[in-house]
Amino acid sequence: MGADLREGVRDQTVIATDAAGARAALAQLASDVVIHETGTPFRLRQRTVGDDRLLLTSFTISPGLHFESGVSGAIGIARRRDGVLRAVTNGEEVDASRPFLLRPGTTESWSENLTADLVSLDLSAVGAFTGFDESVLHFGATSALSPDLQRHWDLTIDHVTRVLGDSELLHNPLIRQAAVDAVFAATVHAFDIRSDAERTDARAGSDAVRRATVFIEERLGEPLSVGDIARAARLSVRGLQSAFARVLDTTPAAYVRTTRLSAVHAELAEAGPSGATVAEIARRWGFAHLPRFAKHYREQFGEQPSETLRRGR
Repeated sequence: MGADLREGVRDQTVIATDAAGARAALAQLASDVVIHETGTPFRLRQRTVGDDRLLLTSFTISPGLHFESGVSGAIGIARRRDGVLRAVTNGEEVDASRPFLLRPGTTESWSENLTADLVSLDLSAVGAFTGFDESVLHFGATSALSPDLQRHWDLTIDHVTRVLGDSELLHNPLIRQAAVDAVFAATVHAFDIRSDAERTDARAGSDAVRRATVFIEERLGEPLSVGDIARAARLSVRGLQSAFARVLDTTPAAYVRTTRLSAVHAELAEAGPSGATVAEIARRWGFAHLPRFAKHYREQFGEQPSETLRRGR
């Protein structure tokens, strides 16, 4: 499968059977790749999906591979699923038995019969998400700060991998934006990524929330990142989350969801004989997981979306 460059989207599978092929494959994700050793007979299969902010890559490598590479303009989080893996990032050996952060710099790894994932996050996009310039970001931990945060990160990556593995959902900008934001949020919290100078504005209140909600409602049909909303509210991401909790007793993501559910409800109620289905309308408004969408819809409106659609016809 070749690269798919529509809308900046990548969906690519590469198979390599020698050191040169492995170097070419890994060079799509890292810089200055040096292959030191491969097992014989060698095979690497690498599938990458995502866009210019987030790439999810799954690897199978057999029997073994030892390589070095550079990490620049991005950070990576690697996760071993099976096999043996040892890794060093910027001279520091990491605990490869659980997901680990690859900071900008250099990395070296040794593997045997490995199945693994790599989550690559564009550094400028991480900065935009947190509300800080990438140059002042601090990467606090190579492993998740707690088992609960690691579990949440794992579940998020599993969900987003399923979403972006579906070509239709991958090319839906609303769904892709929500998936990227979910990974960014889970990663920032799990690995303690923040600005050293970060200060949450404890005084942020109704004015900031009003700016945020107006921004959301005016752009409801467009991809909305938490970073975009925070900038519109003139807050950091954490300041925005704190303000929404104080003023509305909710989160920015939940507010976007309930507002989009209202848009779905209105469209279903006015569908008439158009022939549109619940699934088509839901996905148009960014809902990828239809059972979860139906649950939230029922909680918000007290009926199934199909009931609203029948009345609209």
